[in-house]
Amino acid sequence: MVRAITFDAFGTLIDTGRDVLIRIARSVCDDQRPSLDAEALLATWDRHFFAAETAPFLTLAEITEDSLEKTFREYGIEATPAPYVDRLVALWRQAKAYAEVPRILDALDGVPRAVVSNADHEFLLDILERNGLRFDAVITSESAQTYKPRPRIFEAALESLRVRPNDVIHVGDSLVADVEGASRLGMRTVWVNRTALRRGPADPAPDAEARDLNELPAIVERLSRDR
Repeated sequence: MVRAITFDAFGTLIDTGRDVLIRIARSVCDDQRPSLDAEALLATWDRHFFAAETAPFLTLAEITEDSLEKTFREYGIEATPAPYVDRLVALWRQAKAYAEVPRILDALDGVPRAVVSNADHEFLLDILERNGLRFDAVITSESAQTYKPRPRIFEAALESLRVRPNDVIHVGDSLVADVEGASRLGMRTVWVNRTALRRGPADPAPDAEARDLNELPAIVERLSRDR
């Protein structure tokens, strides 16, 4: 039985996900290294971001800039990452919910739900409030003092909802941050693949895949029957 659902925010609920990151990566390549493939730069940027161990804790803007700076060093790019990070944060601030999100959340009304997001806390609360999206708990990297895919941020959501991992479905657009991270704890996962990416053989495997959240109620029903 599915007793709760946790959601990633950006790229899952909020229309500012990987497409915005690739836009910034393309602008870096255009400005600094036209011969460099933006997808390759973003993959390197992701690697440094998700591998980062921060003590003391860094905010999302700080860790984003730090990981982009490491990416620049790896490619021999002599530029400051700050203007690109400022542009990225500005795009995040303009974010709106995907069109289907309010209707799907209404369809799932009664199922406890939380947001689990790599985001600064007040920043995300403001975006959710502006979009009229309400959850039983909002767990951010800032509130948990750690980033997905590390387990502590998911554990904080489970504690807030008072549920066991195998009774929860986590829904997100990142195979690393969401699918791999939640699966480690025994949570079931739905990969929201809005851009029709092809999952490689070495990539984490979700329990279900959806092009958008319109498919989620049927997936929740099926996964409930499976258990």
